[in-house]
Amino acid sequence: MSHCRLTKIVCTLGPACASVEQIRALADNGMSVARINLSHGTRKEHEEVIARIRTVNKGRAIPVAILLDTKGAEIRTGDVQTPLTVHAGDEIIFISESDKRANQPGFVTVNYDGFAKDVQETNRILIDNGELSFDIVAINPDKTVLAKAREDGEIGSRRHVNLPGADVDLPSLTDQDWDDVAFGGAQGVDFLALSFIRSADEVEEVRAFLRKKETPVALVSKIETARAVENIASIIQASDGIMVARGDLGAEVPFERLPAIQDEIVVRCSDAGKPVIVATHMLESMKDHPIPTRAEMTDVAHAATERTDATMLSGETATGRHPVTALEAMDRLLRSTEAHIARFTSPSDIRLSEDEYDARSQAAVNLARTTDAAAILVFTRSGRTAQQISKFRPHVPVIACTNEESVQRVMTLLYGVYPLHIAFGEPEETILRGMEALRTFGIVPKGSRLILVSDVPKELADWSIQQRTL
Repeated sequence: MSHCRLTKIVCTLGPACASVEQIRALADNGMSVARINLSHGTRKEHEEVIARIRTVNKGRAIPVAILLDTKGAEIRTGDVQTPLTVHAGDEIIFISESDKRANQPGFVTVNYDGFAKDVQETNRILIDNGELSFDIVAINPDKTVLAKAREDGEIGSRRHVNLPGADVDLPSLTDQDWDDVAFGGAQGVDFLALSFIRSADEVEEVRAFLRKKETPVALVSKIETARAVENIASIIQASDGIMVARGDLGAEVPFERLPAIQDEIVVRCSDAGKPVIVATHMLESMKDHPIPTRAEMTDVAHAATERTDATMLSGETATGRHPVTALEAMDRLLRSTEAHIARFTSPSDIRLSEDEYDARSQAAVNLARTTDAAAILVFTRSGRTAQQISKFRPHVPVIACTNEESVQRVMTLLYGVYPLHIAFGEPEETILRGMEALRTFGIVPKGSRLILVSDVPKELADWSIQQRTL
């Protein structure tokens, strides 16, 4: 049996891959979750892309899940007809676009009235996640900010602005975000990625909003600020998943801390049994080139080594010249790294069980390892057992059979989990259906040893962990 990839891949859709044919090509080459970035495009375009993903999903054994990514409250520069050329040492004045002087030459406008107040908490201004940086020279009484450029560059329209270390006094979710959250719930998408989340209370507020509308969606909190890092334990607890959004996060914290923060978040999520996505700039050079850089190869391999649930492609697939090639490169890197780390088992792979679910799930993973099983076959209504088994990072695929299509799609994000949709009936009938679905799926050879686990109540509650042969 060829190695079955355990780490999932999230692909961002965009102009380079918006058609049914292009989305199908990504799905056929390993995309588990399709991300739609609501910072770009119109509502009508988003509806059309969602419909195309569902067209691609028809007849697929494992569907592609849909993740909507909210824009969040960002500080951006204003619109300009011609980008402003800046040279190192130039002094630039930043001013709120609501100021009457904003349209005069010599100013760089920003879309945030509290800019001069919040800039007091930092000593730098970053444009485009650090592509261009400024030292703050003076914060003037008229609420303008004088800053000196460190590098040469250009400031175009709607460029992203970071104030490293400052606790920006903007709401994490804008009125537009709330409208987008309602849209995602009404569309029945599988995940909502919430931008610039800073506390668990904000996540709970979104959950209560969706519950009131009776449109539950799994919530993925994007970690992009220093405050979110400080509150990471409670945010993980409140969320259904986490995204390490390294673009903004790398501009908000000292860059040398970013790898350690990434590792800590992945470990915390794994301990909590919550899926985690490592995102941003993973294969950035492949937006223009067909082969990744050596540093990018190592970055993807590191994410696989720390056993993150998923890695993500952003501009590489959304606007890049080689979307499918970038996906294939990530797939190859993940498979190769997983095959390498599978050769090693150490005491660090053993976790302490916190409850009966944990103990049972860990026992299933350990049994699969000691008996050389080819897969763990799970029967689940809620997805909970598959998620718990995934927490213990099995070295073989977890084939999770469920009778709920929405549960099936959410499980596509979990490490090692391949969810299948079957009808549930009497216990032995359900087992046989699951094994037949597994044979049809084709990733486990006939005659392979399987470990069977179930969380289905009533009919299957008296099951113990079983061994079967496919």
